[in-house]
This record gives sequence, C-alpha cells and structure tokens, in this order.
Amino acid sequence: MDTSRKFFTVCPRDCYDTCVMITRVEGGQVNSIRARADHGITRGFLCKKGQRALEYVFSPERLKYPLRRVGRKGEGKFERISWESALSILAGKMEKILEEYGPESILPYSYAGHMGLINRYFPQRLFNRIGASDLDYTICSSAGKEALRYHYGTAAGMDPEDLVNSSLVVVWGMNPAWTAQHIYSIIARSGAKVVVVDPVKTETAGRAEMHLQLKPGTDSALALGVINYAISENLHDQEFIRRNTIGFDALARRASEFTVEKVCGICGIGEGEFLEFAGECCSTKPAAFLIGLGIQRNLNGGEMVRAISLIPAVTGNIGRRGGGLFYSNSAYFTADLTAVSGVPSRARRSINMVRLGEALLDGRLDPPVRFLFVYNSNPAAVCPDQNRVREGLAREDLFTVVHDLFVTDTADYADLVLPATSFLECFDIHFTYGGLYVAVNEKAIDPIGEARSNYDLFNELSARMGYPELCESPESVARKLLGTGTGYMDGITLEELMEKGFVRLRTPQMPHVAFSDLRFRTPSGKIELCSGLAQAEGLEGVPGFTEIKGDYPIRLLSPFHRDLSKSQYHNIGAIFGGDAQAVEISREDAAARGISDGDRVRVFNARGDCIIRAKVSPKVKRGVAVTYGIAWPKLLEGGKNVNFTTGSETSDIGGCSTFHTNFVEIERA
Repeated sequence: MDTSRKFFTVCPRDCYDTCVMITRVEGGQVNSIRARADHGITRGFLCKKGQRALEYVFSPERLKYPLRRVGRKGEGKFERISWESALSILAGKMEKILEEYGPESILPYSYAGHMGLINRYFPQRLFNRIGASDLDYTICSSAGKEALRYHYGTAAGMDPEDLVNSSLVVVWGMNPAWTAQHIYSIIARSGAKVVVVDPVKTETAGRAEMHLQLKPGTDSALALGVINYAISENLHDQEFIRRNTIGFDALARRASEFTVEKVCGICGIGEGEFLEFAGECCSTKPAAFLIGLGIQRNLNGGEMVRAISLIPAVTGNIGRRGGGLFYSNSAYFTADLTAVSGVPSRARRSINMVRLGEALLDGRLDPPVRFLFVYNSNPAAVCPDQNRVREGLAREDLFTVVHDLFVTDTADYADLVLPATSFLECFDIHFTYGGLYVAVNEKAIDPIGEARSNYDLFNELSARMGYPELCESPESVARKLLGTGTGYMDGITLEELMEKGFVRLRTPQMPHVAFSDLRFRTPSGKIELCSGLAQAEGLEGVPGFTEIKGDYPIRLLSPFHRDLSKSQYHNIGAIFGGDAQAVEISREDAAARGISDGDRVRVFNARGDCIIRAKVSPKVKRGVAVTYGIAWPKLLEGGKNVNFTTGSETSDIGGCSTFHTNFVEIERA
C-alpha cells in the first residue's frame, strides 16, 4: 500500500515549457518526482534537468545558513551567522542608506531564476513601498515584444498545441530541440515540414528537412526578400490583406528593394536555397513561424522580429488553425501582478538591467547605487560586460545582499549571503510564456537547513522595517492575484488549482487559434504592416535592414545550453555533463589561425577575454563561432566566461540585451 503523500509541483525554470509534476513524499523524504501525462505540454516526460531535479534540490553545495563576508569582495570568504543577526544587519543597513542617500540609492536586481509569481514579484512590494530604483527587465525578450506590439498590438500568438495542425513549421532563430523540448515534441508529432533559419547547424536544424544557414544579423533582409517574392509571384493573400491589414503599399515598396540577388548577397546563401525557402513560406498552408528569443538580442533585433512577423500576415496565415506566429505568450495571462508586487509609492528612476556595470560605476548617477539586493539572478555570470560589472560589485562603498541556493559568482562579492529555498520547499503559482496553463506548486518538504523563500524573507524584512501592512501569506496573495483575472483567466481560482494542480486558460477553442476573430490590439484594429505606433516613437513604419559591422573578424554567438537554465545547474555535475569551455569555430577560421581541434584558445576583444577550448566544427560558417552558456566563471579556467567579451549596448527597440552582436578574435592560448 502506498502511504506517501502527493504534491502538485511545477518546474520554476525560465523555460517555455513550465512542466507540471507530481512529487511523492513519505516521512518527510521525497520518493519521486514524475511528469504528468495529462498536461498538454508536459505529456509525461521531463528533460534532463527535470529528471535529475533531486540532485539539484539536495546538492551538498546547497547554502544552508546565512553568511557574512570576512574577506575581500570577490574572494568568497564568509562566516556563518544567525538569521537574527543577518536580518538585523540587513534592516539596519537599508534604513541607514535610506536616511543618508535616499531610496533611489537602493537597487533590487532580479529576474527569472524562479518563475513562480510570488517568489518572483512579492519582494517588489517592499522596494515599491520605499521608492527604490526600478529595475528595467530587458535582458531577455523586450525587443521582440515591442516589435510585435507595433504590428499586432501584442506578442501573444500561437498556442503551441496548435502546431499539430501545421503543414509547415518555420523555426527562425530558435533551437527547440534543446530549449523547448516539449514544444519540439509537438512539432515532431505534427508531421509538418520543418524548415530552420539559423546561423548555426543546431540540433533542430540537423533534424529539419531544410536549413537556411544565413549570416547572423541579416534576417530582416531575408524576411523582406520573402515578402517581395510573395508579391512578385502573386502568392500574397490579397483578400486577407485587404480585409485585415493597413499599410500594405508601404511594406511592398520597402520589400521591393530586396531582390533575390541582393538578399542572397547580404545573407550569404544560394539563390536556389532562397527560392525553395520562399516558395515554401508562400505556398504551404497552414504555416507556423516560430521566432526565437535569441534573434532579438542584437543591435538590430527589433527590426528583424518586425520583418519576420509580417510574413504570415502577407501570406494569410494569421487567424487560421495551424498557422500564425509564436514568440512569447505571457500576454495571455491577464491578471494584475500588482496584487503581488504592490504599486510604487512614488515616481522613481529606472535602471536597465543590461547596464548593471555602468549603473554601479557611473559617477554622474545621483544618487549613486549604495545598496544592491540580488535575488533570482546571478549577474556576475549572466550580465554582459563582466569586467565592468565586477568592478562595480567590488566597490567597498556598495553593500550587496544575495539570496540564493548556492554561493554563486555574485555571492562571492556579497556582504551578506542568505539561503533560499528550492521549488519543493515553498508554495507558488505559475503562468507560462509557452503553453496556456496556470499551475500551482505546493510546498512538499521543509526547507533545507535554514533556507527561506523570497516571500518569507521579505515578509520578515518588511515587518522589521515598519511596514507590516505589506506582509501576507502566499496563499492569500495567490487568491488576490487570481481574483484579478480577466479574459481567458476569468474564473480560475486557487481552489480549482489545489484540486487539479493546473488549469488550462478558458479559450473558446482547444487548441486556441490566435486572432481567430481577426481583431488586433493596434490603433486601427488591424495588422499594421506600416506601424503608426513605430512612427510615433520615431522609427520607420515598416522594417528595413541595418548592416551591423564589428571591429573584430569573428561574430561570436552564445545561445543557451540544453542542460542549463541560463547559469543554473552549471555547478551540478549530474545535470550539466557538457563542456562549458568549448567554442565551435569553422575549419577555415581555425586553419587561418593555426588552431587545431581541442586547442586552448583565447577569445578576446576590447572589452575583455576568456580562455576556452576550440572545437573545429562544420556547424558554423567562416566568420561565425558559437559557445553555449551560461557558465559560472569561477568554475572555468581563468575565472572568466564569454560575458567578459559581450557588450552592454542595447537593441534598436525595447532596450534589450545584444549578446549576439559580439565581434571577437580567437587565437591560440
């Protein structure tokens, strides 16, 4: 007889799939974690990270007690202290800095290390209440979201479960075989023809029927060439365009500049390849276009997403089953997050998270950042321009607090390091940006050591600082949040989630067909092929092509590794079994530099360098290299990862990161 208790569990990682599971516990010990087969995305299997989750939760490296720095910043030397001492130091330091420098001298730094809505957003209650500097969440997807807003009014698009109905799936700048494995399984089941557009021969590209391996950053030229081909060959859906769009003539004029010959010259592809690709995009219906997040992490990232997104509009693939575009579906979850985070008590400055190094070092910033509170992030690994980030973190007049499960690179610079709970040790509610489900994560076990959740920590800190009105149980917060749900979330309750574990959004169809009513949240109510919103913000109404050049000969791409979630899991050998110190380089570039497979090489530019191992590879073309991340620098030779070479310049739209506009040289070390 099974005497174990079961708990509903959700993977909290920053991933499209947001898998749901059942955790079984007996006598306070976890017996198993199993994927749920009745969930439309999870469908009974887990990736390696999920399969080995217990080795993450129960890692001997888990931080169990509060620590106070006793060495120099960056050394990682600490002494154990009590929570009472830690909270006393923390509250006292915050109050002193508030009094001496004002609230904007305090900067919270967080992102998606825990995607549970309460652990992610509840800490903002305190920072909003005191008027701390606001962190602009731009490191991941802001350029693409803004780009799609210009033309469609929203970034929300295809339900991934509708991909089973597609005849053609164009995977553009995305590697779902690694980074969205459950969505990729839907594509595989569909029987659709799969075409990949990517500068790298990824796992997804290797399995596809066609791979268009273009030069990085040239995607808008390719997309505009496809639109020109559609119009020239009379393959555009004229009736759809007439009824449901505005601005066609302006787009057609722009697209006419992108002839087959010009596009192939810009993109570095053959005319036959282009014609086959364009023919598929324009003739096969229903066609789905999946736009990856990585593509917009470029100086011209917004421009590229804008251009790609207009292909399904011109070809009439919007509002039909199995057709459309997929980017990020978070906008479907229409609940008011201020029920969790509270609202700002005052107007305050905003700091772009991509430019952390600049913010910490800018002598003109008034007031300067004097207090940094890091949770749900590891900026000393994931931020660009690491030399400046670390110079800022090393400031002796900066008081830094890190709340994490492990002593990360960032924690090595902290004055206080506080132990955080894993997802099995706390309650939460989850939305997704891939599928259309709300799910509950129940607390299954007691915290490891003296670990505390984000909401427990900030409830206690708020009370100590004289704001007891901010304190609230996570279950109460969840009820309030769900109670604000409108649209497809209307009527979803905590009680229903506690009974079922997850609830699908209440869409009128299953799978949901995006824009089935052919109504769009643009000023005109139609797809704006020439965007008035873009023009109002000083941009061209239609996308174009901007050539990006660098001062170094090789463009280094740094997408995410299959077995990592950003920098998470790199320290867990049972999960990350890969090589975080490899850069794939073309045979031509390797030969020109006297580099052989397996050589130690130095990757460098004016911003910095790192030592890495060369892998001579057919997966990249001349002038392009790729390394997968994000590695913990302190676990690498020389203590540096690729982000010592990436820059903090932001994208053309949305202030997004530009990790993939990174030009370097590579030499034998």
